[in-house]
Amino acid sequence: MHKLIIAATVAVSALAAGSSASAANDGMIDITGRITSTTCQVEGQQPGAGTVRKNVPLDAISAGALGAVGATYGDRGFSIRIGGNPECANDTTVKVRFDPASPALDRLSGRLNLDAGADAASGVQIQIANDDGTPIQLYTEDSKSVVVADNKAQIDLIARYYRSADVTPGAANSRVGFQVVYE
Repeated sequence: MHKLIIAATVAVSALAAGSSASAANDGMIDITGRITSTTCQVEGQQPGAGTVRKNVPLDAISAGALGAVGATYGDRGFSIRIGGNPECANDTTVKVRFDPASPALDRLSGRLNLDAGADAASGVQIQIANDDGTPIQLYTEDSKSVVVADNKAQIDLIARYYRSADVTPGAANSRVGFQVVYE
C-alpha cells in the first residue's frame, strides 16, 4: 500500500511539473534599447554616481490657495544642467527620467506623495511639470527632450502643490530619483 501511495505521488508531481511547462503564454514583452558613448555630467557630477541633490524649495502657502481637488499652486521653476564636459556630444538629445521605484511616487497619479510624519500636511501631493506647465506622469513619462549644444543642455521643470483631497496644514516634503536618458 505504501508503494502505491508513493508511486501515485510521484506520478502526480511529474504530471503537475509537465503541465506548467507546457502552459501557453498570455503575451510577449519586447524590450529594445541602445548603449551610447555619450557621457554628460549632471549638475557638474559624473553620471550614474547618484551624488546630485537638487533642492527645490516651494513657498509656504495657505491651504485655501488649493481651492478644489485638482487645483495646483506655487509653481517653482528649476533646472537640471547637463554636460559642460567635452564628452557630452553636441546634437545628442537628452531628457530626464524619474525613478519608478521611488518610495514617494504615486504610480496611479504620477505625482509625489508627501513624507509621512506627525507634522505632515495631508490632501496634497507634489506635481512635476515641463517648463510649459504640462504635468509629467512620473511613473510612465519623461521630461520633454532638449538637444545638447556647446557640450551642454538644460532641462527646465516646474514643481508645484497639487490638491488630491481635503487639505490639512503641515510639512509638504517629498523626493524622487532621476536620471538623464539619451535618445
